[in-house]
Order: sequence, then structure tokens, then C-alpha cells
Amino acid sequence: MVQPILFVGDMHLGRTPHRLAAAGLDPTKLGPAEAWRRVVRFAVDHGVQAVVLAGDVVDQEKDRFEAFAHLQRGVTTLLDAGIGVMGVAGNHDAIALPKLAKRIEDFVLLGVGGRWQRVELDGVDLIGWSFPARHHRDDPILAPDLPAVLQSLRPDTLSLGVLHTDLDGGQSPYAPTTRRGLNQLSLGGWFLGHVHQPSALSEQQTTGYLGSLVGLDRGEPGPRGPWLVTPVTASEMRVKQVPLGPVLWRDVIIDVSGLLLTGTAADARDDALHTALHSALTQAARDDAWFQAGDFDAVGCSVRFEGRNAATAAIRRFVAQQRAHELRFQVAGVPWVVVAMREAVAPVHDLNALAQEASPVGQVAALLLALRANGAAAIPEDVGRNGFDATRWLVDSSDAPLADPVAATRTAAITLLERLLAQRGRDAAGGL
Repeated sequence: MVQPILFVGDMHLGRTPHRLAAAGLDPTKLGPAEAWRRVVRFAVDHGVQAVVLAGDVVDQEKDRFEAFAHLQRGVTTLLDAGIGVMGVAGNHDAIALPKLAKRIEDFVLLGVGGRWQRVELDGVDLIGWSFPARHHRDDPILAPDLPAVLQSLRPDTLSLGVLHTDLDGGQSPYAPTTRRGLNQLSLGGWFLGHVHQPSALSEQQTTGYLGSLVGLDRGEPGPRGPWLVTPVTASEMRVKQVPLGPVLWRDVIIDVSGLLLTGTAADARDDALHTALHSALTQAARDDAWFQAGDFDAVGCSVRFEGRNAATAAIRRFVAQQRAHELRFQVAGVPWVVVAMREAVAPVHDLNALAQEASPVGQVAALLLALRANGAAAIPEDVGRNGFDATRWLVDSSDAPLADPVAATRTAAITLLERLLAQRGRDAAGGL
């Protein structure tokens, strides 16, 4: 049986999740260096034949010396176990990784200087290309040397590609390619770096992003980890993501619609909200299959209060007070740290009745009802739905994610409705 290969997405050695440090956690034990140590242990324990890195191994040029120690230690351990180590350079480490590769014996950097290269593994031909500089505006698969590399592929062997690229990136400066172009090369699959959100890779979908090895901040929630690829035949493979990251980032939504907060003292309301928050995190830990499958040392949470409640002012005050520091809960034996908290709580209004008014209040109430029923399709063009369209912007993988259009519009509409109703109340009081 052919041994599997472990593909690793963007590591960004040199970065740490500093937001967790405010909660008393050691960020150096929660970042890429620790994730890399776990990858090495997993590779040795599971007898993989090679570990393949898809670029952005090093975060920045200034991090190369710190990264060198981590990378060299891991590569040495893998090589001593008879495991090959190879990879490509991405836009973040186009300068640093080639320098480090020269100093680490038997680490194979594929495609140095922007030239395609093939290596033979057991049951697999692997081709790769590295960034020759921090920016590269040409499509790598149009390079004149690629046809010769493709011609050298063994016909009875599974052929795979590893590439750091902005897939369907148009005029991107990050080696833009197209999915159509990759598919036309007829390889068994392409494992890509650059975008931190992993694709839904599977036996049926074998081209896509590996994603970041470990979530680097709250903008990278959900499953993260390397991908174990097991060749079966010259055209088949098994693909599985492995939960090896030490930290998980989670979005947690708390519905306060049934929470009784009126008629109690401020401290009692805060206690009730704190209890609801703890209960929501506990439930999230039970329901999250990725959390249950992994061995996490911390979970960073972005919490949003939603629903309808008569005590909207109390909820907003609680949220505002907690923004000054990170709340920490022990859930299922793991620290869950709330690093961001916001609310989109609607007051207890009869939106159906308000929507009947021929007034600005009626228009906003109607928009809220439409958002509830139809989601993003309800956002009028003239209020800027296109402003949320990520395809209109050149977004780097390290940028913060764009706002969710429904949540952002709903929050703005609720705020506007409350102000309009408050203004109506003041106007009525002034007329008495």
C-alpha cells in the first residue's frame, strides 16, 4: 500500500494569537510553531512518506531567524524518520524561504525562481512552483517551462500539484490562476496555498485551498489543519483534513429572545447575561464536531447576542462593558476566551404593524421583515449591497474578512429604527 502524504497550508511562522495573551494564556504555545510541532509528531506516528508545504511558511522576512529554528528542528525529525520534506515559496516568504531552504539539508524547495519542478514520490508525481519575488502578476501555469514538466509525468502514476496562488484572482499580484486552467492540465489534484479559508476538499473535489494550518485570529473560525492524502490508484486518492491546530476560533450566537431581564437590578441582569453566555459556550463545545475531534489548548470566541428583548439597553451596556477585557471560561477542560462581543438585538416592537406606516419607520420595519424572510436578497441596491461583494476588491489572505451583508444591514436597520422611534417619542413629549 502506498504511504500517505501530508499537505500543509499557510503556517506563517513568526505570528502568534496575541488576543489570547490578555486572558493569561501563553500565545507561543497556541500559534504556528506549536502547530508545526504537532504536524511533525503526526507525520512520524502515522508513517507518511512526505510532508509538503504550500507556501507562506514564514510570515515575514524579519521572522526568518525564529522560523529557521522551528523549521530546521521539524525537518530534521522528519528526515530522521525517513520522511521527505518539500514545499513551495509563497508571497509572504518569497525571500525568506529560499534562504532557509539552502541552510536546511535535504529540504526540497520546489520551483525555485519561478520555474516548475517535478519530484517523484512513491505512487505520486508532484509538481510545484515558487514565488520568485513578493509579487508575481503572471499566471504560473502559462510559464513556458511547464509543458516539458508535464511531459515528464509518469503515465501510470497519480500526478498532483502544489502551488501558492490567487485562484480566479484576475489581475491579482499574487500569481493568479484560474480553476479552469488548472483543470485543463488534467492532474489528479491541486493543493493550494494563499487563502486561509480551506476548501471543501474530498475524493470528489481534489483542487482547492488547504487553508491556514492554525487560525491566526478571530477572522479564521472553523476547521483548520493539514490534509492527509492517500494515493489509491493513478486517478484516485483519499483526502482527509486532520485537526492538529492548538487553537480553534469560533463564532457563537446567543438568542436572548426568551431571556427575562426586565424588572431586575442591573447586577442581576449582568449575571443572567453572563450565565447565558457560559451556557452557549458549553453547548457550542458539545455540538462542534471539530472541537470534539481535536486536542485544543484554547478556543477564541466571537460572540454575538441576537433576538428580541425588552431590555436592549441592558444588553448593550453589558456588551460595552465586556469589550474592555477578554472573558475566560473553562469549558470541557479547555479555556474558551471571548475576544470579541457585539449585539444585534431588536427591541420588542410589532414590526408587522410598524411596516404598515407610510413613514421612514415603516420603511425600516419593512426592510427588517424582508431581511428575516429573504436574507441578502432583501438588501436594496441603493443601500450598497454591492459594497459587500468581495469580488470587487483585491483582498489579501491576511486581511480581515468583509462584513456579512445581512448582519451588517440588520444591525444598522435596528439602530435606525430605535432612533426614529426615540425621536418620535421626544417629539410627542414636546407637544404635551
